[in-house]
Amino acid sequence: MTPTDKNTLLSFCAAATFAVGSSLAWATPAITGIQSPPITELTQGSTITITGSGFGSKPQAAPILYDTVDAAYENGVLNPRHSQLSNGDLILGTNENPDSIWAGPSSTAFGSSRVQVTSDRPTRHANSSEHYYFKGFNGFVGKPVAYGGKSGFDTPVDEPQLYVSWWYKPKYSPSLYWRIDPLNQEGTFVPGEKLAINGNSATFIGIDDEGMINLAFDNLVNSNNLKGQLLRGSQSNATTIFPDIFKGGGDFGYLDPGSQKYLRIREDANGKIGIALSWTQMHQSLSGYNTSDVLVNWAKRVLEGNQWHFMEFMIDTDKGTFKINIDAQPLTSFNFDPKLAFEGEWSPTVALLGLNGKVGHLQESDFDDIYIDNSFQRVIIADSKNIQEAGYTEVQYPTSWSDTAIKFQLNKGSLPEAQEIYVFVSNRDGDFNLEGYPLLCQDCSSPPARIEINVD
Repeated sequence: MTPTDKNTLLSFCAAATFAVGSSLAWATPAITGIQSPPITELTQGSTITITGSGFGSKPQAAPILYDTVDAAYENGVLNPRHSQLSNGDLILGTNENPDSIWAGPSSTAFGSSRVQVTSDRPTRHANSSEHYYFKGFNGFVGKPVAYGGKSGFDTPVDEPQLYVSWWYKPKYSPSLYWRIDPLNQEGTFVPGEKLAINGNSATFIGIDDEGMINLAFDNLVNSNNLKGQLLRGSQSNATTIFPDIFKGGGDFGYLDPGSQKYLRIREDANGKIGIALSWTQMHQSLSGYNTSDVLVNWAKRVLEGNQWHFMEFMIDTDKGTFKINIDAQPLTSFNFDPKLAFEGEWSPTVALLGLNGKVGHLQESDFDDIYIDNSFQRVIIADSKNIQEAGYTEVQYPTSWSDTAIKFQLNKGSLPEAQEIYVFVSNRDGDFNLEGYPLLCQDCSSPPARIEINVD
């Protein structure tokens, strides 16, 4: 599509760039204008200025960490050593690499996998050349140095808010991944073929180094409907019997998806004092100071395999709330006693981000564009002027911030070129402007319709 074609499809919307009135702290944001390059020059990294009211004060405009893997900005400063990483380079902790932006990435202990930089796998969008990747059931980054120093846990004292977002693509849905020991197997299964078992369908992934069959079901299944049933390959016609016992620590049986963590939040290094929260593919669990109780919230959504998913997490320990979104849609919101947070030391930080499980021996994971901040205040672009109806959002990188004006660098992500784009600003309460302000839209700045006047 040429620039001329784009101009016929989309019109760039820019209103007067002045603020009207003033706002109280944490008022609902209102955007009144946008300054931006012409649409033909609106490229990745373009500087855009939003004017309006109710944005609130934000002493540091930039997030704590913005890691696109191609580049990493720590508290608004580019980490040049991270930018030098290339395809196949491993992500090491600060104990092995003093310049690392992560104090606690996964190692090779206990069957874990090293996360590496990749540039030879399909990227999430055209403006990305690198992202993170690992094979196996347990790989992650964690403990951002920008917030917690070389140990990862020397965080500021009592910062209540934490916002985390990233993009994640599992090759197979963690919710649907099972392993079984072969029983009375006949024939040889073919990788990628469909398997049928008692009215359920699955995909044969392969045989792992422990000799177990790895498979991914098409839908959530109950082991009671699988035990002792014949499993048959559609292409190979090979068969095996699904075990009727759970393997656990035993020598034979089946292993269900179990609990696979996408994110772990902690205040202290041991996870025993203050907030300790885990977000898994099937629930969220939270414990805190001065209690042995674990609060469990059973909210889940099956991630589609081989698709990028936008993961968002927010916690406010002053209010005792956390919220999770997947692909711009709410998954859950949960309340807890603010006293579970430990006062006088630490703040919630990312202890683990990636995939932390046991079952996915032949799993593959890609993740990218990690954004971590100690405020819910952020700028996003979306594909709908109604945030509740947005099917796609991209977090932007702010470079200056006041109650009436924000400057950010455009991150187009994987929004289609001809996509309508609307801008939203969140205040510290997490509230966005009621209606998105158009950045790109069809006929959004067209002149008024012609008026016919007849004079007798």
